[in-house]
Amino acid sequence: MHKFKFNLEKLLKIREHDEHEYEIKLGQAVSKCVRIENDIKHCFSEIDRMIDTGAGAGLSQEYLLSMDMYRRRMNADIETLQSQLTSAREEMEKVRADYLEASKKRKVLTKLKEKREAEYYKQQRKNEFNEIDEMNNGRAAARAACR
Repeated sequence: MHKFKFNLEKLLKIREHDEHEYEIKLGQAVSKCVRIENDIKHCFSEIDRMIDTGAGAGLSQEYLLSMDMYRRRMNADIETLQSQLTSAREEMEKVRADYLEASKKRKVLTKLKEKREAEYYKQQRKNEFNEIDEMNNGRAAARAACR
């Protein structure tokens, strides 16, 4: 029995490669979003830490002023990071859509390959059965002719 050869194998390999590339890009986009989210959490924890350390009585006016300026800077950083997160999420959704499209294209070819492979081997088994049947019929005819 001959091995199945898929005519579109090179195209399938290209589609698999494309899907893998988009999978990597999607992972990078997700990690960028997670990094930005962690930076936002860090800013909030810095504000909380500052409030906790400055909660004591008898603080100087300069210290309170510096705490206020630091809090304002952290809030500005948070706003900047949130806008970055919004654009990073938009980019992630675009990459996810591209990944899903590449995956869909690869799956179509994979299913086609599986279908054709199944048909090929089914036909091979049928041909093999017919050959064996013909050999058996030929032997039976030869025996009948000898008697």
